[in-house]
Amino acid sequence: MKKFITSIFILTLPFGVFAQENNTWQSALGNVSFATDSTWTVSGNGITQIWSDAVQTDYCSERTEFNGGSFRSGFNIDCRSNPDQKGDLFSWQAVYELKNELCPYPWRVPTKQDFIDLDVAFGGTGERMQQNWERSDKYLDGWRLTFGGSSTSFGSLSSQYARAFYWSQDGSKSLGNMFFAMVGGVVSPVEIACKSAGFSLRCVRNP
Repeated sequence: MKKFITSIFILTLPFGVFAQENNTWQSALGNVSFATDSTWTVSGNGITQIWSDAVQTDYCSERTEFNGGSFRSGFNIDCRSNPDQKGDLFSWQAVYELKNELCPYPWRVPTKQDFIDLDVAFGGTGERMQQNWERSDKYLDGWRLTFGGSSTSFGSLSSQYARAFYWSQDGSKSLGNMFFAMVGGVVSPVEIACKSAGFSLRCVRNP
């Protein structure tokens, strides 16, 4: 089981955030890791959760910057190495079917309730809301979002630096649940999207 070396720092917000070291693990997609060497603990409003940075995989034999090039698979996974846009983009199918390998125990793929709980801990309502710039910046800093955008089932990329999408493991027959945020604008812990879309993935665990 992975062990973490912890270094602590506290944000000037009504919750604590703690950085930790990250390791690499094996999966059906080869080596998998978090996109940076940090995870963080959020405590507030009756919850304590440990979150990872975005997930990336070495499924691509050659990782390239996402400037028009992408790698497609039966699971619709877009691999990239651009350090400004953390982690790879996965279809909901890939996240759901490989959830125990992409987020191995004690980690798990977040549920929609995880996103709701964290939204409330950061001062949200648990529902879609329009933020003003000041509150949005502070709120989004808590999520540590990198606004990685999304990809289509054909591999085209959109909304980099403007929107953040993170899959949850919940979904209906044709749609998957996800967290959505837009720079300086709408934030929603629970939205739905086509399962073939490529979104980012983070892992969460209990302390």
